[in-house]
Amino acid sequence: MAAALLLISGCSKKDPNQISTEKMQLYTAYYKSIMEMDRFQEKSDFYDLEVVMNQLPDGTYRYYVILDQPRVAMVDVEMLVVDAAVDYSQTSVIAPSVGLLENEDYSLIPNQVYPELGYVKGLMASGETTSPIVSLNVMVLWKDYAKLKETREYLQLTGDFENQSTTPEAEPEPEGAHDDLPTEDEGDSE
Repeated sequence: MAAALLLISGCSKKDPNQISTEKMQLYTAYYKSIMEMDRFQEKSDFYDLEVVMNQLPDGTYRYYVILDQPRVAMVDVEMLVVDAAVDYSQTSVIAPSVGLLENEDYSLIPNQVYPELGYVKGLMASGETTSPIVSLNVMVLWKDYAKLKETREYLQLTGDFENQSTTPEAEPEPEGAHDDLPTEDEGDSE
């Protein structure tokens, strides 16, 4: 499933010095809200969310958190993924996110894909871990179509490289693989 998606992807390799103060404050607030959350959902009624893992040549693992199949209009979607084993406040690594630190807005509308307007098929955030099993806390925030109501969900996912339902044959297509999709910041690389 992951390899066939047209996705906008985000990762944790953003340079903190290249991110505006306002966006870093928002990132910090979202990170803090995830860390303070004590009740997480396992799934959403509004979209599908899954984690897929691949093993890298150096023996570490890359996880991909994929949000797709929206069942409602989701405008200005933001997603932050926190590996429960990493204290991001004590490291220079930024937690994987999409729609938060970029200069683009992304929306998911059921049965509509218009990348030139920011309506994408799915979103993907990725990160790396040394463990074949990873516990991820995810915050997804979006507005309704009229941008009058904001919804925020906190979900907990477990990625298990050895026991995932489908073993990925290849990594999901990287950002930039589709000319019809908007790209993230030019300096952001995977």
